[in-house]
Amino acid sequence: MTYTVLIVLQGYREWTESLGSDREWLIQLVQSRLYEVLQSLCKDFDGIAIPLRYDILLSLLPPDVDIEEFSDIVRKSLSKYSPTPITIKACCGGLPEVINVCSKDLDIDTIARCEEYEALVVAHADLNYFTETTIKDGVLNAYMGVLRYVSRILDLIGNKALIQYLGGDNVVALTSLKYLDEVIKAMTSFKNVKVGVGISLKPREAFMKAAQALSVLRREGRVRSFYIVK
Repeated sequence: MTYTVLIVLQGYREWTESLGSDREWLIQLVQSRLYEVLQSLCKDFDGIAIPLRYDILLSLLPPDVDIEEFSDIVRKSLSKYSPTPITIKACCGGLPEVINVCSKDLDIDTIARCEEYEALVVAHADLNYFTETTIKDGVLNAYMGVLRYVSRILDLIGNKALIQYLGGDNVVALTSLKYLDEVIKAMTSFKNVKVGVGISLKPREAFMKAAQALSVLRREGRVRSFYIVK
């Protein structure tokens, strides 16, 4: 299992509504700054940050990390930039179910213990010919194609993975080993998609291995749709 840490901005909606109508630029600045700081902190713990919905950010960390130290550093660092108080909920369990389990009592700090170790699965989808599509059909049409892909795999995978769009033509599914086959089948069921899969107890390393798997697929010339690096 990996640590799943939810960083919750308490009273976020009330803060946004207090800003008046000319507020979106400030909201985006604050969101991007918090995400940048959190990502920088996570990498030092072999973890990764996921923006999720921005008023609630997600950190994935190895099961043997010093979770108290991480929580203290996150609170001190993000409090410098957060317009609201922060709640930190650190839970342990398999993805994606643990996210909903961890979502109870979001206004209360919680730190659980990881007693079981299970690797994180990162399935990183890369759309073939994305640059060519952008040039031929335009930026908007290429972007909409990625969103359609996300929508379709959500319909197929359901609640068996956390799907996150990372920009460009990059989409990741974060899941557990028990869902690996189903997730790969769903993500590769469309034309012109390749999926690099990384598996590791360390989330940062799992993302790295997924990128390595994609590199293998590119070198091979798209002769297969997925590759796994453990």
